[in-house]
Amino acid sequence: MTSLTNSSLLLPIKFPDWKRPFFFLLYNFLGWGSLCVLIALAIYSEDLRNGERAQFGTIFVNWVAAALVLAPLSWVLYFLSCRWDEYLNHARVIFLAYVLSFLFIIPWHIFNAAFALIWARKDIPFLDRVLAYENAVCLFRICAITAVFAAVLGLRLWQQNQKRLTALRDQREHSLRLSLALEQQNLAMLKAQLEPHFMFNSLNALSGLVRSANSESALIAIEKLSELLRYSLASGEMTWVGIQDEVQCLNDYLCLQKLRYGERLKVEMHGLSPAVLAYDCPPFLLQPLLENALRHDLECHKGESDIVFTFSLDSRGLLCSVSNPVHVGVASAPGFGLGLKTLKARLHSLYHGAASLNAGKVGNRFQVDIFLPNEY
Repeated sequence: MTSLTNSSLLLPIKFPDWKRPFFFLLYNFLGWGSLCVLIALAIYSEDLRNGERAQFGTIFVNWVAAALVLAPLSWVLYFLSCRWDEYLNHARVIFLAYVLSFLFIIPWHIFNAAFALIWARKDIPFLDRVLAYENAVCLFRICAITAVFAAVLGLRLWQQNQKRLTALRDQREHSLRLSLALEQQNLAMLKAQLEPHFMFNSLNALSGLVRSANSESALIAIEKLSELLRYSLASGEMTWVGIQDEVQCLNDYLCLQKLRYGERLKVEMHGLSPAVLAYDCPPFLLQPLLENALRHDLECHKGESDIVFTFSLDSRGLLCSVSNPVHVGVASAPGFGLGLKTLKARLHSLYHGAASLNAGKVGNRFQVDIFLPNEY
């Protein structure tokens, strides 16, 4: 049965689109009506302060008459700018449209004459009213048309800029999604390379015990291998695990390798404080380090190993170092170090280049340093 939560009942509010004619006209009527009310109130208040007899209705009707001409002008300008929005960035086209918008003075003048004829108390012929010319009125109409043109142009430029920003944001989000998918695919490929490599080395240790007919040790090895496989499966879907989980995995791997090398295998760990054990890291961070140390140590001689893990945590991040002695005159075991190469690639991908893995000779020891930053 499908359960309903409070969040599922909250439907998103969809605001009308400015490009829909009905809503555009509605917004214009509301806008022009509100503007006429505000202007009429301002004039009415001013007349009252000056001691003049004023009628709010008359003032409001006069401004509505002016708005009845200016509103269609704003509609025409808006729809033309929507139809040919590619010309909004051309100064010559905008200037030409601005000049042509003054043609609205003619119908405005005629409409005003007709409106005055209806409301006038004096019997003045309509043609005389049309031909009547007042500089102040003409200047007001020029300023009003300029204000309407500037308002529509500003609105359309703002909408165009918002559309451009939205497209840019969508493109950036699409690029980020593609990059994330590519990184996830790359990490999955690196994990797929690491796990067979890890299994190959573990099975090598187990096969040696089986060939030696050491059934008890082989059973212990199978048990430890099952623990490692369980950890591998559990961490396969996770990007991060704790250092404590990695140390437990490393101990299981040590038990498995100790069945192969016996008492020759000596590993020390220093700096495992509670803060270090709780630190997050990628899965299979420590096992490739031990594998690399074994390849450069126990597989090069018949004596005991001297592998040392050191952990250090500060405000910048976690530093993990693994070192083993360098045996003069003894060649390292052959191999390409796939575990370290894969680990370095994973760290670079997960930490966006902020983590580091460096390996080299320090004194008479071979050392691998891994730095995991707190911020990346």
